[in-house]
Amino acid sequence: MEQQAEENTIHHELAKSYLAYFVASMAGLLVDSFLHISFDVPYAKTVGIILMGMGPLLMLWAQLTSAKGHAKPASRFVQYFEYGPYRFVRNPTHLGILLLVTGYTLISGSVVFFATTFIGFVVSNIFFGKYESLMHQSFGDAYTKVKETTPKV
Repeated sequence: MEQQAEENTIHHELAKSYLAYFVASMAGLLVDSFLHISFDVPYAKTVGIILMGMGPLLMLWAQLTSAKGHAKPASRFVQYFEYGPYRFVRNPTHLGILLLVTGYTLISGSVVFFATTFIGFVVSNIFFGKYESLMHQSFGDAYTKVKETTPKV
């Protein structure tokens, strides 16, 4: 029961991190509707479409892998991070959101949206730091090993 309460707290911190992106994005869209400051970079829209496709696919892959991992006991925690996208980054959903929002920024060409996306990324990393602290509290040296061998994003 205690582990489930810790996992809920871990997931709440992740939710706050993702919410930071959402709020920043909505603020960017709102402000951009008044200011319309844009940039035009060759191939930005093409790269943006690719990133917008990759982001959700990475998030889906992460969620499918995560669902399998939750069925495993905590003693096999490190093995959980040896599968799927978790072997490449500690939080692939976080990276997927970054790819998705960056893709939209490139497609829209909005300077304001780019700025608010960057702010959202910085704020979300504050919550991600709390998530990592909770993961270390829950899984100890096993998570330390994961942090040493796997990049954050």
